[in-house]
Amino acid sequence: MGLNGGLAKCQLMGLFGRSKPKDDTIEQMRVLLDNFQFADLQTFCVETLGVTPAMDQEHLSSIEVLDFVWDQYHKGKIQFSQLKEFALKHHVVSENFFE
Repeated sequence: MGLNGGLAKCQLMGLFGRSKPKDDTIEQMRVLLDNFQFADLQTFCVETLGVTPAMDQEHLSSIEVLDFVWDQYHKGKIQFSQLKEFALKHHVVSENFFE
């Protein structure tokens, strides 16, 4: 692949000012997750994935559960829409949050 091929690849990747839709979703998810409490995160994992993070339950922290949620998102096991639906159903945020 020559220089032009590399430039085309970079442009497709959104490196020159164009944001990819997934980048926008990640930012929305980051802002939404900031509103979750530890209990909300745990409930989301159980209700959506059917599991709690496989960590030391006695010393489980919000950061560890957040890492678990992001990992599951990147693996394609959860989607932003699931997080949004959960947040609305459990009153983590109001409908106005998404306007």
